[in-house]
Amino acid sequence: MYREILGEYGIEYAGAVPFSVCRVFDEDIITRRGVAVSEIKSAILFLVPYYCRDEGEANVSVYARAHDYHLFFDALYTQLVPRLEKTYGARFWGFADKSAIGEVGAASLAGLGKIGDNGLIINEKYGSFVFIGELLSDAEPESFGCSAAAEYKPSFCTHCGACRAACPMKEGQGCLSFVTQKKGELTEEEKALILKYGFAWGCDICAAVCPFTKKAIAAGNTTPIEFFKNDRIAFLTSEMLDGMDKQTFRRRAFSWRGKKTIARNLEIFGK
Repeated sequence: MYREILGEYGIEYAGAVPFSVCRVFDEDIITRRGVAVSEIKSAILFLVPYYCRDEGEANVSVYARAHDYHLFFDALYTQLVPRLEKTYGARFWGFADKSAIGEVGAASLAGLGKIGDNGLIINEKYGSFVFIGELLSDAEPESFGCSAAAEYKPSFCTHCGACRAACPMKEGQGCLSFVTQKKGELTEEEKALILKYGFAWGCDICAAVCPFTKKAIAAGNTTPIEFFKNDRIAFLTSEMLDGMDKQTFRRRAFSWRGKKTIARNLEIFGK
């Protein structure tokens, strides 16, 4: 039933697992919702695709070109949680990004894709251009067609090495996306990386070179969800940024670090 309900919101890939097989990183995220971790019995994982076809010259990561995906999840859970609670007679709590569990590992256990060497989930249809959402519940796993006694194993990619070979960062340096989101002054080396690879916010390199994601893009498998198709910004300039009022800016995924951070990056390009 949960798959049919999620399908009404354009979500094609969903699966459930016992909460006991999920790796919990931060129990406080759960307890802040007013529920004890011991009360959680199940987790429903689902994928929200955000790719929206080639948009030409770009300096913003694909995930951040539409409005902030947190706004999508907030609106989704406002509608979805009451429906699921009524259907199953149980409690549900929705999460995305700021999650208590390892989302990628749990999504793979739920059969939604393979774990890539770049640490991303790789879905058969959308590659890695997907957000992971999860619904934790105090309903028993059997309510969602899974068994607490079953064996759950993650699935991994073919280890072709494409993502590692293409990554602009050296071993131990982290991720270019993190550099673009770093507050304060950047080193000359960090500035050179941003200038060389052309990202004012985020980085898509390791995902875009993955054979599975390239196949998804070539097939034109774009998101069916209208939220991610509207009011997109692929190429941001300083002039565009300066023209955004506070409310408009806050609706963007690159707003969480404040205007100064992305403005600094745009200044590196002289745009």
